[in-house]
Amino acid sequence: MFKKWLTTILLIIISLLLATIVYLFYFSQNNNNTSKRTDTSVSVSSSSSNSSNQSSKDNQPLLSVNKITSIFFKRYPNTAITSIELEKNLLSTDYEINGVDDNTEYTLRIHADTGKIISHNTEQLDADEKNGISKNNEAIDLDNIISLNNAVAKAKSSAGDGSLNGWSLEKDDNRTYWEIIIKIGTNNTAVKIDAQTGEVLEIDNDD
Repeated sequence: MFKKWLTTILLIIISLLLATIVYLFYFSQNNNNTSKRTDTSVSVSSSSSNSSNQSSKDNQPLLSVNKITSIFFKRYPNTAITSIELEKNLLSTDYEINGVDDNTEYTLRIHADTGKIISHNTEQLDADEKNGISKNNEAIDLDNIISLNNAVAKAKSSAGDGSLNGWSLEKDDNRTYWEIIIKIGTNNTAVKIDAQTGEVLEIDNDD
């Protein structure tokens, strides 16, 4: 009789142990699946947030050429602008504006989206550039040039439809030109365009 009861008790204990093992295994699997779903959700949410922030940053409007020049002339009146350049890097997007008066060269760097001044510098011109020589030779005629949008459209038509990765407006050999940087994939293409006529002067592929 004792053996019969002992056998019954052992069977009950074994059954309970098996039931416990099955329950623990099932519970563990459910927790893992829930954790994976939660991780995936967080990952997707984070990725979506990062993508949204990047898109917002990329689409953030930059200051117009008119606004850039007005900031420069407000700080340095009675000067002439000799170059404007938009520079993009990992930390910020800035404008660098250079100009001169009869005897001094001025450099102003501002945030491209806010117009906040980052740095400014003045330097005396060399003797052969003073007395208005540099001003007459290097000053850009801002009233008689094609628009930046027009220049970008021409650059994309010539180089391919990529993203704008920088630009400059300069003067060389008495010719004012836009240099538009178009990024296609991982490569940059620089397109020089006559700022008066809109003629494409040069295309330089940075392979």
